[in-house]
Amino acid sequence: MNRTGPTPALLALLIASTLTGAASVADPLHKYGDEGAWCHVESGWMFPKDVGNFARVLQPYNIDGNNDAGAEYKQESGPFQGAVEVDVYAADSAATDANIDGARTTAARKAGEGAKVESEKSFQIDAVKGLHGVKVKYARDAKAAGGQTNLYYFTTDRWRVKVLAQAKQAGNESDRALDAFVQALPWNTLGTNPGIH
Repeated sequence: MNRTGPTPALLALLIASTLTGAASVADPLHKYGDEGAWCHVESGWMFPKDVGNFARVLQPYNIDGNNDAGAEYKQESGPFQGAVEVDVYAADSAATDANIDGARTTAARKAGEGAKVESEKSFQIDAVKGLHGVKVKYARDAKAAGGQTNLYYFTTDRWRVKVLAQAKQAGNESDRALDAFVQALPWNTLGTNPGIH
């Protein structure tokens, strides 16, 4: 009898090498501690379970299947209601929002049709000396009801952090609540690279 195809030993070797190769791909996110936090391994950034009155929705996610990561937070009760996306990108990332122009385009789209930039100014993180970003506030068309969208964008030598925040109601109170959320993020973890891998 003449056999064609791989021998059982060769087939076993192929399967083992495939499984080993798949296991060697590093996961960019790991659970950290006992309080529901997740760590972005490359940057050290922590995605806590709660930030102020905002709760993280599910676990953090990979962006575009690479080492960039993000998480979504929501506050759904009380006088303020809103949602925030926090994304961390490597400086050399090819992701759309890893540069300010891409992030602006995404923010304008999420702000809604007819939304315009109402203001743009520098935004400083109080807890980290020298960390400045930009805050872009979008205003909807006067005919459109409701919400407010703020983009906060920070650049360091190795990392980009985009915070895209939306409140159900526009106004000074919502603006202050979104600013407070950004200030309360764990900025001191950015760039610490705890070396979990």
